[in-house]
Amino acid sequence: MQVIKTWTRAQWFGFGLVIGLLALTTLGGIVRVTDSGLACPDWPGCYGAVIPSGDFGEHEAYQVWLEWTHRLVAALLGFVIIGWAIYTLRRWKHARRVWLTSAVAVALLAVQVILGGLTVTERLEDEIVTSHLATAMLITMLVTASWLGTWDWRWTPSAQQARLDVDSKDQVNRYAWMAVVVAVLTLAVVVVGSYVTHIDVKPEAGAQVGPGGGACWRQWPLCHGDLWPTGLYARWHMSHRLIVVLAGAALFAGSLGVVMLRPRSRAATFMMYGAALLYLGQIALGAEMLRLEFPAELRALHLSVGALTWTLVAGSAAIAIYRSTSEPYPTPDGEPETPADAILSVPD
Repeated sequence: MQVIKTWTRAQWFGFGLVIGLLALTTLGGIVRVTDSGLACPDWPGCYGAVIPSGDFGEHEAYQVWLEWTHRLVAALLGFVIIGWAIYTLRRWKHARRVWLTSAVAVALLAVQVILGGLTVTERLEDEIVTSHLATAMLITMLVTASWLGTWDWRWTPSAQQARLDVDSKDQVNRYAWMAVVVAVLTLAVVVVGSYVTHIDVKPEAGAQVGPGGGACWRQWPLCHGDLWPTGLYARWHMSHRLIVVLAGAALFAGSLGVVMLRPRSRAATFMMYGAALLYLGQIALGAEMLRLEFPAELRALHLSVGALTWTLVAGSAAIAIYRSTSEPYPTPDGEPETPADAILSVPD
């Protein structure tokens, strides 16, 4: 196995695919906040054609083209994901964590296509829209895990740790479990938050935020002076806030755990700390959205930052799992010359 200093072209490609999926989520958020989700009233075509033209009726031209562009980008990235899965199976057929995660992403991609069609035909039904977002987040996570799997995350205990009888393997296992819990709670924040703002929304009335989003008006952090108010919509709203608090506490614990990890993973640390900083920004954005009564720009930004936060947490969890399931290199007589997170090529 050969130590290399730069990423391979395949690893750059995988990174670009992850960025593309995050950009697609942002584009989907823009479609949603501009009320463009039904601008193409049919599916898979748009006004009965591959490229829409003519009279768009009640919708503005920019709304139609936004929705059409979203579908086009989603279709192109879908083919790229399939290509990535085929490539990983051929290139890393010995590394199940690389090709299996991408294969599962392709399976979820088929589900996502069906959900995308149902989103239009069922006219933005609450549960379908939320499932569509959740599936998109899972696909992004799987592609990220596949991309990160192209590195060798085995670590080398230092001579000092060996003398102190530090069980690095046990530390890695504990942090892996912690990172998975943080990832699950972060995903719950994104999905429940999406559902709360979309529950019982009435697109035919021009409404973009349902009564769940505005159930607590401008009151924050409590709702009508209570932690658990009366009313279905208010309780859905407060459920989201309580999950935010729970996930925030878990993310704080994960940030402490990744620092205490020995040997430290620089990549996992960067991702977990980046997610923690974005999470604080998300809380501020959420409060500002309530104060300004859900402006479209902040709603799109809130969703985009949430998707990025989830991806970073999921990436940190993937690295932790890869480290916990890998045997460390033998302890050298002296301090290791190669950093723990050195980029290592995976043999063909």
